[in-house]
Amino acid sequence: MVSFKKAAYEILKESDEPLTAKEITDTALQEGFIKTEGQTPEATMAAQLYIDINGNKESPFIKVGRGHFSLKQKDSLSSPLPLLEKQNEKVKQALKEELLKMDPYQFEYLIRDLLQEIGYENVTVTKRSGDGGIDLLANLAAGGLTNIKTAVQAKRFKNNVSGKVITQLRGSAEIGQRGLVVTTSDFTKDAILEAKAQSKTPIGLVNGDKLITLLFKHGVGVKKEEKTIFSLDKEYFHGETSTLKKSLGSEKNKSIWPLPGGTHNYVDTLNKFLEAVNGGINKKTKLVEWYKNNFENVQSDKTAEGYIFVPKSMGLVDIRDGQYSLTEDGKKYLHSKDLNRLYEIISKNIFAFDEINEFLKTSKEPKNEQELLDYLNENLDAEWTSFAQTNFRLLWLINLKKIKKIEGGYIITNQKNAIT
Repeated sequence: MVSFKKAAYEILKESDEPLTAKEITDTALQEGFIKTEGQTPEATMAAQLYIDINGNKESPFIKVGRGHFSLKQKDSLSSPLPLLEKQNEKVKQALKEELLKMDPYQFEYLIRDLLQEIGYENVTVTKRSGDGGIDLLANLAAGGLTNIKTAVQAKRFKNNVSGKVITQLRGSAEIGQRGLVVTTSDFTKDAILEAKAQSKTPIGLVNGDKLITLLFKHGVGVKKEEKTIFSLDKEYFHGETSTLKKSLGSEKNKSIWPLPGGTHNYVDTLNKFLEAVNGGINKKTKLVEWYKNNFENVQSDKTAEGYIFVPKSMGLVDIRDGQYSLTEDGKKYLHSKDLNRLYEIISKNIFAFDEINEFLKTSKEPKNEQELLDYLNENLDAEWTSFAQTNFRLLWLINLKKIKKIEGGYIITNQKNAIT
């Protein structure tokens, strides 16, 4: 038996073309180069090769395209897919429609992602209550000379924003803060005049058209392809679309969303939901009402329906003839409430859970969100344009007690790394 990297070297040395981590792993297992008890050895292989390439100048490996590996001394093959012409105006219209259908809280997170891409720092979404009309807080560093504190309101409106909103934001802003209002609609004349009022706190305005332009420019909510051609990134907006794609040889759901009740209570909320279904609350309308009655932040049917989809995407709940019921995995987990079993079930059904865990396990240092997103996009065909799906996975892994957040990024809960 040899190490994963040694096995990869021997296999790639004999290969006439770049191989994926799964192809390398399958060959290594067949040839008896490696032996592992782990359920996803291909995730371990991908993590070790990726980290070696990025952290070792003497690495014999190179990445070729997305998720393929070769050796430096071998000629790399490249076969980019031909670009299909897309009609960007139709995509813009579709993007506008998606923005108007988003839950207001999710819209605030989209604005957070956009501000971060523009260059704002320390962008945070405020608490739902007692925020004084401020939805986000951010800092804009100007040339390293000054730091502009900004209070932001995100208005997912169909009607134009009035001057009252500008006045409210200005009254809530602290001394030295500037204001910014971002909307999917436009601004009334009095709002524009109030924002420009002299001797008052400056308020920047971003209307719907400018918002779409910024989302396109910075690749948030859309996927930027070669020659700046765009297509709608539906997974950003829809956790419930059930888009299944192949990941490392198996079909897994690429979308996952949080659950209400607090960022440290996902498992507790999940348990209560499964108990409700098992106890006979098994119709969609009843489950919608269950969420709305038990969680004060769940106020719309649309949001509740999204939360209903989460256990289904995990493989814990199924639906037949309009009736929800626990799967065999769901029954086994509910009986034991074993977090390790829950992790195994989720990993079996949701893309990139095992992969993130293995990447952190293989890493000698903490990894931040950007490093994790880059890894998933470059190696696993994630095609994510924001941190949303990465963040949700990290939060779930924290709830499952698999990883923890420290200064500098994320690490696995067990610090002992076994890199071979």
